[in-house]
Amino acid sequence: MTIAVSGGGCRPHVLSHVHGISRLHAASVGDALVDRHLVVEEGGAYRCIHPVIAHTVRDGLTASRRTEVHRALALALELVLGNEGSPGVAGELARHADRGGERELAYRYARLAAEGAVARYAYTEALSWLDLAASSARTPEQARAVDQLTADVLESAGWSEPPRSSAAPPITREIVSEDLDLRVRR
Repeated sequence: MTIAVSGGGCRPHVLSHVHGISRLHAASVGDALVDRHLVVEEGGAYRCIHPVIAHTVRDGLTASRRTEVHRALALALELVLGNEGSPGVAGELARHADRGGERELAYRYARLAAEGAVARYAYTEALSWLDLAASSARTPEQARAVDQLTADVLESAGWSEPPRSSAAPPITREIVSEDLDLRVRR
C-alpha cells in the first residue's frame, strides 16, 4: 500500500519509518513483493511494476487511509532528509504533505521545490510548486512571500503583462441568433 501510494517508489529506510520496522525487515518485505512480481527494485527503491497495480491498490484504500499514508510518507521523508532538502525530494515531500493534510510541511517544501526548479530554469514547474505553496500558506506573510516569489519567477522567465489599452475591443459581446447552431422548429 505504501509503495503504491508513494508513486515514484520507496526506499527501505522510508518504509522503515512509515511502518515502524527495521530497514532490513522493510527490504525483506520489498524483496518478497519483487518475488511475487508486484514491485520492482530500481536504484535501491521499490515501485509498483505496473501503473495498473498501483492504481488498483490505491483504489482499494479508503480516503482516510490514503490521506494517512501520504501524511506518514511526508513525515518519514522529512525525518530521512534532515536538513538536506534536495529539490527533487522536496517536491515529493510537498506533494505527500499536501495530500496528507500537513499544510506547514507542504508550504515549506513546495517553496524548496520551486527554488530547485528555478535553478534548473524550469519556470512552469516552479510556478506549479508556488501554487501549491500558496494554497498551503497559513498566514498573510506566507501568502505575500509566495506572491513575491511568483512575481520573481515570472520576471526571471521574461514574462510581462502588456499594458491595457482603454480602446481595446470588449472581450465579450451580446449573443445574436446567428451565433446559435441549432434552429428551433415551430
